[in-house]
Amino acid sequence: MQEIIARRRRHRTDFMLRLYARTDASVAEFVSAFDIGEELGIEPAEVAKLVGYLEEKGWVMVDDHRSGLLRITAAGIDHVESLPPSEIGPGDPSPEGDAAG
Repeated sequence: MQEIIARRRRHRTDFMLRLYARTDASVAEFVSAFDIGEELGIEPAEVAKLVGYLEEKGWVMVDDHRSGLLRITAAGIDHVESLPPSEIGPGDPSPEGDAAG
């Protein structure tokens, strides 16, 4: 069970980092959650669960649930920018939008 929890947490963090980078931290830029999930190797069903969680947290706003069109919120930007360096892996985009490593 701990492995499942750890994987889901990592998926959420990776997703938020990618969303932050893809939108250049803009609350006006919409992107496809399923495209981000595909880039990260996350199955569509898991992306749907992940997006539901992120929406409940207030970190994303979903425009179209069917297509997965969403944007990052101000709270989501604050969340990403408050992540400790240990949560941002060497291959993850940095909060400044650059690819690290």
